[in-house]
Amino acid sequence: MISIKFPDMLSNSHMNTVSDHEATVSNLKLLLLSDKYGLFGDPYYGTSLKKLIFEPNNVIIKDLIIDDIYIAILTFMPQLKLDRKDITVTSKLGQVSVNIKALNLLDYKTDLYSINLTGAEEL
Repeated sequence: MISIKFPDMLSNSHMNTVSDHEATVSNLKLLLLSDKYGLFGDPYYGTSLKKLIFEPNNVIIKDLIIDDIYIAILTFMPQLKLDRKDITVTSKLGQVSVNIKALNLLDYKTDLYSINLTGAEEL
């Protein structure tokens, strides 16, 4: 699998790309950090996480975040195989992060993806 390298997409006269594991990580971050209804071509692409993570912290919100992530991955990333129990959400001192344990069907390797949902991290 080949994907566009975000945010360093362009370089002089060609487009920068990433492949294999890096492409999966990049696509997963873009999916989770994209707002639902923000893409004109496919309005259901993305998640509602930006609305959910700023709600008061309780068990119901945590389950809604996990459900939103799980449904988005099942719908838009068929190269990852996972169960709902493989997604854990943690919040510590205003930082919300998610850990996803999934089997990558491109090379059949299990990997742990850690994504910070509130911090300004480079993709």
